[in-house]
Amino acid sequence: MGTTRARRARVIALVGILIVAAAACDPRLPAGGPVGTPSETSTLVGCERADQLIVIDADAHLDPACTYTRGIEIVASNTTLDCRGAKIVDGTGTRPRGVHVHVPVGQDLTGVVVRNCFIEGFTNTIRVSRDGFQSLVPGSEYLDDIGDITLENNHLSNSRGSGIFVNAFVTGVTIQHNEIAGAGSVGIYLEASSRNSVVADNDIHDNGYATVDPAGYPETIGGTTVLTLRTGREGIAVDGSSGNRIVRNSIHGNSAGGIFLYKNCGEYVHDDPSGWWQRNYGANDNVIEDNDIVDERNGIWVGSRMAENQYFMDCSDPTYLSGALQAVHLDVAKDNTITGNTLVAVDNAIRVEDDGTTVTGNDIHTEDPAARGILVGTKHRTQVLAQPVAGTTITDNQVEGPAGVQAYGWVHGHTGTAFSGNRLNGAPVATLGPGTQPTINPFLFVISAWVP
Repeated sequence: MGTTRARRARVIALVGILIVAAAACDPRLPAGGPVGTPSETSTLVGCERADQLIVIDADAHLDPACTYTRGIEIVASNTTLDCRGAKIVDGTGTRPRGVHVHVPVGQDLTGVVVRNCFIEGFTNTIRVSRDGFQSLVPGSEYLDDIGDITLENNHLSNSRGSGIFVNAFVTGVTIQHNEIAGAGSVGIYLEASSRNSVVADNDIHDNGYATVDPAGYPETIGGTTVLTLRTGREGIAVDGSSGNRIVRNSIHGNSAGGIFLYKNCGEYVHDDPSGWWQRNYGANDNVIEDNDIVDERNGIWVGSRMAENQYFMDCSDPTYLSGALQAVHLDVAKDNTITGNTLVAVDNAIRVEDDGTTVTGNDIHTEDPAARGILVGTKHRTQVLAQPVAGTTITDNQVEGPAGVQAYGWVHGHTGTAFSGNRLNGAPVATLGPGTQPTINPFLFVISAWVP
């Protein structure tokens, strides 16, 4: 099974995008201009309101001659915000959200569209939320009608946190034809217990570098200032979010990697009890299909926190391995499908550390003999609990690389793996062979730390 001409063409085009992006910084709406037209009942939000926090509950459009500085809130169903190319910019570096789509728990939220916006700065350039979600009783979290929310054709840049943040128990968000670049944290964040969203045809690049400083990022631990060399964050985080489709995206040049699937361990239960809430669901049953992932440390990582030490995350989930400065928790990212993706110049293309993953029809290209193609296995869960990664299906994948490249490997054992139709440089590969463990950092996100 070889690489198709169409897929090769997309890779060449994507590398071209990287070159152009490095040479110039001239952001344009992803489709080259506004899409759609305002409805006849749409209200113009004029320049006289540009320095106000704007709350809308009916169709509205902006004046592209203005720069809006306080953000916009959408608080009702059947509402379209059409920026028509106008800018929403946080010039103070303090504003929380560029566009916030939200209603309280107990209300429905459907038929919302946000399109044609240039949004720069803010903690999140766009956020979709259910206010008061922490009060939801398990089993009743999805009784409200949340869905048919579309974020399209926006240029989102330089948020301090995540670019697009889909909050807990939000369902049915379509994120399409956007460019998300320069987010300090994750480009697109699907929060724990969100589900059934579609992330399609976006350009997600150069995100996750806010805490990455080769000279060391300062933090205070026990009253002592420590400098840390950090990994940064990924293009798309699927954090305990399920049933999503992530398709046809261009993902490149993010700090930690492309797409990570994991379960939040209940962070900051003691350090921030008012903000803590119980995470009950894993990053399960997601489909990752036909994406182009280029120039990343890790491409697609299933169970990305399974072997990570989360001691400083102050988690509420029980540990199964603990000690001085050590806390390892079970991650949950089961029954995911990774199919038809192209990964180019990625150190670790596809990593599988939880059960029931299907990896089929992917094309992996590298010129680095130390790179890994598809790697199955997880260290601590296997060694401590005798639970190796189980039920992986690896079929009809193609790896192209130099002699010695680790095309298909396992670490720490595996069980129930189905392996067939896979090739290396066009030649059949009979079986999943022994691989080598990528570096496990001393702490999650932290490569090294030192006292200045």
